[in-house]
Amino acid sequence: MTQDPSIIRDLFSLHYFYLALFSTTGTLQIATSIGNHRGFWILPGRKITRVFGVMLLAIGITFFFLQPLWTEGPWATGQVGYESSTREWGKANWNELGAARNMNDVDGGLSGTDQATWFPLAAFLAGVISLIFGSINRRIFPSRIKLDPKVYSVNQAQGMELLGFKDYPAALKCSWKFLVLNFKSDAKKLFDESPKWSISVIIWRYLRR
Repeated sequence: MTQDPSIIRDLFSLHYFYLALFSTTGTLQIATSIGNHRGFWILPGRKITRVFGVMLLAIGITFFFLQPLWTEGPWATGQVGYESSTREWGKANWNELGAARNMNDVDGGLSGTDQATWFPLAAFLAGVISLIFGSINRRIFPSRIKLDPKVYSVNQAQGMELLGFKDYPAALKCSWKFLVLNFKSDAKKLFDESPKWSISVIIWRYLRR
């Protein structure tokens, strides 16, 4: 290997992060367009949001698997058939593209620990990005964000349902008020329906003394 494994690992991690970010954002856009959760939509319309989600998925996958064609890395032409520790640095060709990402983690490939770190971070950022743009869309295009009476009821909506017709800050405010007003009654109902031998019930009864 002509490069330090840490340099290769950084390259793999960056590429994987982009894959995870684009893919999770696209999946979230598709799912929320189906579920009618407008507070997550990056774009104001349902159809365009779904198409945009599919595009993000395609971009993420394409970027990750085709990038060795134009980015130099441990996948030089004529080298991907070798052991990952003996590969040369360079660009891949179409014939060897399928094996370009096949690299042992001890030689700089992406380990399970790295994936477990970067994927949750990308998914979290995908949610944050979606909520930020969803809130902006809700305020800029209020006429396009209307409550469907067949799906939601303003007086009964809770949690994620609120994002069907509210932006995230407004939905969070409503959810917090609902939690404050109903926490004691809901908790009492939950513990009353739980087995008497449950540890949580024993603690609840002790605290109510």
